[in-house]
Amino acid sequence: MVKAFQTAAFEGGALRVISSGVKSREAVLALPLGRLLVRLVRVAEGEDPAEKAGSILTAVSPFPDEPLAVGLEKVCDEAGGRAVYLAAALPEGSTDDIADALDAAKLNVVRVDALVLGELRGVWRSIGGEGRRLVVFEGSDGLSLVVLDADLPVSIRAASLESDLKREAMLSLLEAEDFGGPKPLGEVVRVRREAEDSAAEPAAESAADPLASFGAPVRSIEIGADVGLAGVAERTTEEGSLNAMPDSWREVLAETRFKAKLLRNMIAAVAVWVVAMGVLFGVPVAYGYMTDHQKELCKRHAKQYRAVSEKKAKVKLVRKYSDHSRGALEIMKAVSDRLPEGVTLSSWDFTRDDGVRLRAESDDSSSAYQLKDALAEMRAEDEDGGGEKIFEMVRLGALSKQKDGKQKFEIECSHKTEEE
Repeated sequence: MVKAFQTAAFEGGALRVISSGVKSREAVLALPLGRLLVRLVRVAEGEDPAEKAGSILTAVSPFPDEPLAVGLEKVCDEAGGRAVYLAAALPEGSTDDIADALDAAKLNVVRVDALVLGELRGVWRSIGGEGRRLVVFEGSDGLSLVVLDADLPVSIRAASLESDLKREAMLSLLEAEDFGGPKPLGEVVRVRREAEDSAAEPAAESAADPLASFGAPVRSIEIGADVGLAGVAERTTEEGSLNAMPDSWREVLAETRFKAKLLRNMIAAVAVWVVAMGVLFGVPVAYGYMTDHQKELCKRHAKQYRAVSEKKAKVKLVRKYSDHSRGALEIMKAVSDRLPEGVTLSSWDFTRDDGVRLRAESDDSSSAYQLKDALAEMRAEDEDGGGEKIFEMVRLGALSKQKDGKQKFEIECSHKTEEE
């Protein structure tokens, strides 16, 4: 995905930014042709385009001792492995006013393009055709003259507003003839920008138009003030577009991006540090608060638990003494009712909390086991006719046979289990 940049043009000593809704501080700068060194270069197979273009632009530079950062854009491929490139460079010695305007607007340049290339894109459908055509773009800073052979540029030059237009057009046509060969001029197109005051009357055509002296029809086209900027913005999205940005500007851009990235990373690091400190100091505080809260809950719960335990103990005590099914008389009656035939009780030891221990004699051992099973199944009566077991543990002691043939035995019945 292509990153969105602002698009700005520097004309008439002022910076003009197209309204695109982009909030980025990085911008593509479009300059009048007169602020750039621009040439069409034909490169043979095996030649270095940058080296050849650099030597040509250095020869025409007003600052011959200053190294140039040459930008290249391939125009077309020709037969024999040759290619045509559009080469451009921006001499740093002439950029003080541009740099001041960019600093005032707080913009960082990512690409430098020629404004006339954006305007050429905007009027391409209107000037399209076959043959050789001369297109003159009128701007506030000067003229831009482009000669086209069908869709191939063969000459591109800049001229001042005060210069002899006929002479400049002739030089452009001679340059086109030298680059693309002799061809008849089919049409001359004058491209003008619409006046800012829409109510103003358009300027009248001069009766003695110098461009009419070349024997080709002359026509005029009006374009909007932002057509060139819109065209440059479209060119930015295309790979291989011209970039004539000086090396020092590239270094400033890299440094600015590094500082911005460093600032973002520092902000992120500070945010992480703040979160870490919040966790480091906040967790113990929150843990202490939660611990105190749990302790308070435990205290209230312990108090309630003791109250319930005391109440439960009281209820158990009342039930204990109100339960006559475990009384001595009830137990004696229940045991007596379950005595098998031939069994005689000889002693009785009763303890309410523990149970009963009884000794008896029987005619045979089966009666002793029968009594033991009956006592183990004894239950307290309730409304449903059932009830819980009275004795948790019933144990039959050893049987001893007497001289008279009877079996003497002992049974221990307890309200507690053997483990208790």
